Amino acid sequence: MCSVLNLFPNRFALGQICMVNRVIRHLVISDFVLNFAFGLLSPIFAVFVLKNIDGSSLKVIGLATAFYWIARTLTTVPLSRFMDRTNGERDEFYFIVAGSFIMSSVPLFYLFASLPWHIYLIQFILGLSNSMAVPAWRILFTDHIDRGRTGYEWSLEDIAIGTSVAISAYLGSLLADKFGFGVVFVILAILGYFATLILSRLYTEAKTLAQIKREGRWKILELKRKTLPPPLKTDESH
Repeated sequence: MCSVLNLFPNRFALGQICMVNRVIRHLVISDFVLNFAFGLLSPIFAVFVLKNIDGSSLKVIGLATAFYWIARTLTTVPLSRFMDRTNGERDEFYFIVAGSFIMSSVPLFYLFASLPWHIYLIQFILGLSNSMAVPAWRILFTDHIDRGRTGYEWSLEDIAIGTSVAISAYLGSLLADKFGFGVVFVILAILGYFATLILSRLYTEAKTLAQIKREGRWKILELKRKTLPPPLKTDESH
């Protein structure tokens, strides 16, 4: 992967991801892909609801957003506490993979939605899946940050999110205008599954508590986790 990135003219910017460890690299790349996928949806969601949902209005769009955030605010703290109580990293791995998979499947549900309550339910599921994936992603990211490079590696994540959404927001509107909403939803799901596949490759790096203690890393991880940022983010992915 890094050898391919180094072929690009903008070698300095693209090559930065190759200067971090394998776990951070996979987490950032998967987040880039997932945010790119959901960025396709951001400019067209309201138009889709108004055109395709019976009895839809601006009120329906507002309630759909509310259901998403209700789900996140109700479930983020309990799920985060469960992950805190379950020592080791294997539980975070399962949560991030399951949450990302469900999140990636959500756009396909839109294809069958016809009534406002369908949209509310789908948005609630999306919020729940985010609550599974986001805290788990942040815990794994924090656990594997390279010593002395905390700000640098978090900045790579910020750049990845900003770049992916900036590109895909415009692209999503073009695709929907030319090919229709269904094509965008299918592409979104495929990209999401690809991001989930990238995350699934981290199974061996997500250690159980016994493995972490054998490696002498547990005290270091406890200290790192005390510096975790809040698990709730304003974007629709982790």
